[in-house]
Amino acid sequence: MSGRDALIIVLPQKADAEPEWMRVIDQTVVQRGKGADWLSACGLRELPTNSVSMLVAPAAATTLHWVEMPDLPARQGRAAARLAALDTSIGQADTMAAATDEQNDPAKPHLVAVTARADLQHWLLWSQHNGIDPDVIIPAALLLPDPLESFARGTVGDTTLLRGNGIIVAEDDPIASVLVADAVVQDLPADAVTTAMIGALEHPAINLRQGDFAKRTRMTVDRDQVVRIVMWSGFVALVSLLIALIAIIKLNVDADRLDAESLAIARKVAPNAVDAIDAATQVDQQLIKRGTGAYGFSGPTAGLYAAMRGSPSVGLTLLDRSQDGTLKATLAAPKADDINVVLLALQASGFTITATSSQDPSGRVLANITVRP
Repeated sequence: MSGRDALIIVLPQKADAEPEWMRVIDQTVVQRGKGADWLSACGLRELPTNSVSMLVAPAAATTLHWVEMPDLPARQGRAAARLAALDTSIGQADTMAAATDEQNDPAKPHLVAVTARADLQHWLLWSQHNGIDPDVIIPAALLLPDPLESFARGTVGDTTLLRGNGIIVAEDDPIASVLVADAVVQDLPADAVTTAMIGALEHPAINLRQGDFAKRTRMTVDRDQVVRIVMWSGFVALVSLLIALIAIIKLNVDADRLDAESLAIARKVAPNAVDAIDAATQVDQQLIKRGTGAYGFSGPTAGLYAAMRGSPSVGLTLLDRSQDGTLKATLAAPKADDINVVLLALQASGFTITATSSQDPSGRVLANITVRP
């Protein structure tokens, strides 16, 4: 937090009194007033986005405890001090809220402020009603310095307080005279208290906005960051597209090169071929005429017999080869499922097949099939 532009509101101790406020810019008070009309008095509709607001809670509404936990690390010591302060407080623990300081020296006592949850809720609702969401809520008593041997006396809002070593009490409290007795009392000028308030904007001795009452931070959109993300995303997408295009071009170049090499080889047997596809067609036609290669009789026939081994009930009643190299066969079986086993096996072996079914007078299923490589 920064006190560059801030609003400090001192809540009154008395129910019929008005709150006091001051606007701080660059660590300097530029405007003061009473009541809750600080926005209109400052000529604002709302506080600037980066401004800091702080409530000074009435001293009587908060009980301060200094709890020593020398045998525990600072973090565990703070948690234990919070529980200890709640246990010694008047009222049920679930109706109270405890906040701790942030000091990390286990040898020093932990400062714990205990206040009623209802009071905190009331202050926050009142703040929301008057257009602010305070960043800091600090007990008024902690704005006075901690004297080691004497007492400090200062006025915060409508209350004059006395603070000694581990003691804070209102001056008009009947017990104050007993506690002070003959001790030296140092009077703090109003400017010193104001300076302490301004310092608390950045370094509060304790902030009651902890736990359930911690201020919820709003997600803000950094437009410059969004623009950078969009630019980098576009750059990454462009680079990915370029890589893909380069890969496609390279594959096309390699494919053209392979087609050219294949065509050169194929022209040795098909000199009239105009491209790789035409060369493959002409070579296939020559193989068909010769009955060799993949279009020979033995290859498809061997594949057919191999497929029939998986279905012993299937018989072969006709086997022939046409002029285009296609193997023709008629299969017979008691059931169509037996023939399907053979057909699936042929397909699994890479052959292209066609099949038409019929039935002979004895009831057997016949299948006229063609087999091509």
